[in-house]
Amino acid sequence: YEGVPITSANRWQHLNEKTVDMIVSGDTYTIEREVRENVTFSSVYNYDGMVYFGNQTFVQCAEEQKRFDECSYLLICVTKGSTHYDFLKMAFPSDYLNVGSTLEEKTELMLNDTCNVIAHDKSAILNAALSHGDSDRDFIFGNTMLTKEPLAIVTRNNDR
Repeated sequence: YEGVPITSANRWQHLNEKTVDMIVSGDTYTIEREVRENVTFSSVYNYDGMVYFGNQTFVQCAEEQKRFDECSYLLICVTKGSTHYDFLKMAFPSDYLNVGSTLEEKTELMLNDTCNVIAHDKSAILNAALSHGDSDRDFIFGNTMLTKEPLAIVTRNNDR
């Protein structure tokens, strides 16, 4: 067993080029992905969901989908190509969304004020929040889990 660092942006390429045999990072199982990427998902092993994390005022703006007054400065960091991105692009104009390729990158974007809210899986963002506990900022989790993500392991179709 050897762990290979991948991102959500390059995971399908790694799988198809056989630099990895499976993706165990908790990909959301959708039939569209299974067909489009020509992959096989395992049985669902956990459910997670998207939450907002960041500045209290802007987390409330995001949860309420407000885009006026102080909420006009809302900037949400999200991973392009993710189910979270698909959800958010239906709820917000594109100029409210900033794209990062990893949770670590989105966290840095929030810490340098490129965005004021992160949208990501609650379990993963909880770990990131704990690792940045030394920040002098008061970040909060939103009160609402906005999606329900069935997580599964992914392999190539011909590796059954």
